[in-house]
Amino acid sequence: QIRSIMTLLCSKLKGRKVDATETAAVIEMCHTASLVHDDIIDNADLRRGQLSVQKKFGREMAVYAGDFLIFATIARTGLMNKLWYRTMFAKLEHMCDGEVSQLDNHFNTSINEEQCLNNIIGKTSAMFVIACGAGAYEGKCNAKERADIQAFGENFGLLFQLRDDLMDFVCSDVESQKSIHNDFWCGYYTVPAIHTFGHPVYGPELKKIAQDLKNGIQGEDVDDRISDLIQKADGYNYTLSMIEGYAEKAKRNLDGFRDSAAKAKLIEIVDVFLESAKNFPIPS
Repeated sequence: QIRSIMTLLCSKLKGRKVDATETAAVIEMCHTASLVHDDIIDNADLRRGQLSVQKKFGREMAVYAGDFLIFATIARTGLMNKLWYRTMFAKLEHMCDGEVSQLDNHFNTSINEEQCLNNIIGKTSAMFVIACGAGAYEGKCNAKERADIQAFGENFGLLFQLRDDLMDFVCSDVESQKSIHNDFWCGYYTVPAIHTFGHPVYGPELKKIAQDLKNGIQGEDVDDRISDLIQKADGYNYTLSMIEGYAEKAKRNLDGFRDSAAKAKLIEIVDVFLESAKNFPIPS
């Protein structure tokens, strides 16, 4: 519920007494719906350490569940009467664009870092931008302040997704609460792999492994070899350095706001996610 928490915190940045609970709930429902559908696409067995809806109840029921959450969100809120929220669905379309772009690059070992980051800005950052921007709107922030807080949401989304992508390679199933290397096996290549693809020594072999997996060919100890190649190409530390950079950018986006408990908590959230990434068991 990190997005809805950010909505509530951003609504308090100006010190106004406002109730953004309904807004936060709408954002959480929209996000949950996107996760239900995402797990269908990825054929994921686990979500947050528990069986995914599609695994537990079947793909058909998962489609209906995701649709229901979306329709229930639209039907049960009067937020569309407020000016700012007329742009929210355009931002949700941006999220869908990111997901579609990721699908367009399915099993594309030629994908570059810029394309990957643009996908993240769509599929992950967009919802954080909505969450933070909605809170800022409810908290009576002016246009400049809303722009700053939405920039915070975009940079935090990049940090969040890059951390998740790094975790997919270096953490165990128990630690990550999902199948390790799931994205790579499914043909969705993230920064650790993309950085390695471009390495003159280790890139060709990793691309060969990716092509074999696409063709259903699984070599012995393939997961260990994937990890080894990325480690040798410094893909893990490279990704961690990017996470650190986006963490600093996100915190700088809050410089224009006076010190408050809400601002301190937003900075703390950034630091918690940053420190957790630093503590991943990255191979040396």
